[in-house]
Amino acid sequence: MRYTQEPGPLARASALLLASLAEVDVAVQVEHPGAVQGVQAGAYGGPWLAVWPYAVLPESLPARAGDPLRLRVRFLLHADGPGTTPVEVLDRVLTAGVPYLLAEAVPDTLWPALGARLRMALLCEVPVQLATAAPYVPRVTQPPRLETTALRPLNGRVVTVDGVPLARMRVAVADQTAAAYTDNNGHFTLPAVAADRPLRLLVTGRGLQLSAEVAAVSADPVVITCEILEV
Repeated sequence: MRYTQEPGPLARASALLLASLAEVDVAVQVEHPGAVQGVQAGAYGGPWLAVWPYAVLPESLPARAGDPLRLRVRFLLHADGPGTTPVEVLDRVLTAGVPYLLAEAVPDTLWPALGARLRMALLCEVPVQLATAAPYVPRVTQPPRLETTALRPLNGRVVTVDGVPLARMRVAVADQTAAAYTDNNGHFTLPAVAADRPLRLLVTGRGLQLSAEVAAVSADPVVITCEILEV
């Protein structure tokens, strides 16, 4: 998954809410209600309003794959400031016509959950959409082309330098498209291998691991000689 610098739903919802609170004419900050900042720390020197997103709720589920997910981001608004009571600051919010105000009481359980003291506050809810990226499908610019390969069986034997057959040796094409084990006489058969190109065979067993190059497959059996002393 690639990271994108496009603002996410929480950042967009926060920006929309902050823009709507511009008419309140007080300092507004996205700040956790338990933080000892703002006017409480003397940073603003006047009325102070803080907003904090504390819940993301689904508005509706996508009807089809690829449709945007509609969400509602819920915010807590609380106020403070020297010489100005929180009621006066929140009154400015109520009379400024902020479009996202929610006519619900702030749950008493919210404050301890956020680790903050109980105070006068309002709730806001901002709707946002979360677009889902459509999967990339490469464009087909030419008709499909079917390539065929002639197949035929490959017969052979695995023997020692003295011609002694080696049983239970695994013989496989390097791309693992075919494999077989030798019988008691060292014979093996690969039922279907490419007949029009050279092959590289891998032979394993008895502590050996070697490869053998075979020219284009013919009807003649292939003899693979292993440097091993058979007792």
